[in-house]
Amino acid sequence: MSDGLLILRLAHVVARLGLAMTGAVGATFVAALLMRAELPGFDTVEFTVLLIVLGMIGAYLGIDIPRWPQLRPGPAHRSPAIGLASATGTFLAAGAGLLALFAFVFDETSDPAGNLLFGATWMLGVCMQIGAGLAGRRRIAGGKDRG
Repeated sequence: MSDGLLILRLAHVVARLGLAMTGAVGATFVAALLMRAELPGFDTVEFTVLLIVLGMIGAYLGIDIPRWPQLRPGPAHRSPAIGLASATGTFLAAGAGLLALFAFVFDETSDPAGNLLFGATWMLGVCMQIGAGLAGRRRIAGGKDRG
């Protein structure tokens, strides 16, 4: 393996780890906002860790979906539906994380239902990211990305 290829692979891994940390940051603020809902189970360390892990996985898998290998004849692309799911999930997760950050930092008071809405929106976005990331990787591995 050439030095240039090794450096490119290392840069890709570092960038993906940065994306995962970004997902963890959003998850932390969503968890902090959900703690204010004062519902059983939402104010535990385990729940917070679960959200952080899901945020990391979603950002790691869903933001950087691999493209169809250049070795195949025809244009390099990924399925438009997978790309749209990934982009929508990223938008929802990031938007909910940003609003949770705003509410938490500026100590905005919101009702528990509003906090749950932020949490549900974030969870939907993360699930879309994870699903799109796994679907994109499965299509690449199976060699079936022609949609």
